[in-house]
Amino acid sequence: MYISVLNFKGTITGSSPGTYMPALRYIEKKNKVKALLLIINSGGGDANATEILYNQLMKISSKKPVYALIEGIGASGAYWLACSAEKIFAMRTSLVGSIGVISMSPDFSEFLDTLGIKMRINKVGKYKDINSPFRPMTEEENAIYNNIMKDVYSVFREEVKKRRNLGEDIMEEIATGLVFSAEQAKKNGLIDGIANLETVVDELKAKTGTNSIKNLTPKRPFISRLMSMSFEAIYNVIK
Repeated sequence: MYISVLNFKGTITGSSPGTYMPALRYIEKKNKVKALLLIINSGGGDANATEILYNQLMKISSKKPVYALIEGIGASGAYWLACSAEKIFAMRTSLVGSIGVISMSPDFSEFLDTLGIKMRINKVGKYKDINSPFRPMTEEENAIYNNIMKDVYSVFREEVKKRRNLGEDIMEEIATGLVFSAEQAKKNGLIDGIANLETVVDELKAKTGTNSIKNLTPKRPFISRLMSMSFEAIYNVIK
């Protein structure tokens, strides 16, 4: 019998479910796994991949204790994953939250104009090139795209509200895309406590009655690890 540990580090991408789902299904089904500790250090990422992982984590949470510890940052989709846990902890210097949705795409149209380059676009369907980098969006298209993002945001927001048992007044204040310090996150109900790894592990040991710990974190593909490290290096330079 043992407590399993999974580290979620770096950007959540479309390939993340393929990396983590085998381990998550194993944790769900094996009776010898008494609990799961998620160690999170991520700024989030792909919404659909996050939802897939969250749904599987919720299956585990319905059968055995799940705790989350945010080391460094647990923001956006990574905080969504943390909400699958019975208890969420963060270190004193951690950043928590960023409850929101963002989509960014370049608009090269003016640059191409200066070069005298015109794009020929053949399409069937009025909105087929709605997010094309070769022309600006119209106001109508912006409204359509924003409504799509609002629907995704609503799913994220409602899961946080339900899992953290937060009132609508609090959600109005915190679900703005802002990140919070650990102290602020605790005050706002986003986490249950401020603690380090040793403290959280000790609490899980006491809860489950087992002292054995096993790290089941799968090794991500090399290119995925490389891209994540490159992204984090850029982020650390510009933040």
